[in-house]
Amino acid sequence: MAICRNIQNNDLYRYLGNDEYKNLRTGNTGKIDPEMAKKVFKINLEATEIINENPIVEDLIKSLNLKFEK
Repeated sequence: MAICRNIQNNDLYRYLGNDEYKNLRTGNTGKIDPEMAKKVFKINLEATEIINENPIVEDLIKSLNLKFEK
């Protein structure tokens, strides 16, 4: 699934389908209205590729409390 960046706080989220997202730093999941998601999230192809090829990166984001800058 795609990795998105919240443009307001630079947290990375995994899109889980059915309007549901998981914050990779906190582990929290929740549904977000599609219109709100369009305003708040930007798909990050590079992060999607890195995390899909190296799943341990997702664990590192949570363990080290990392945010993404771009």
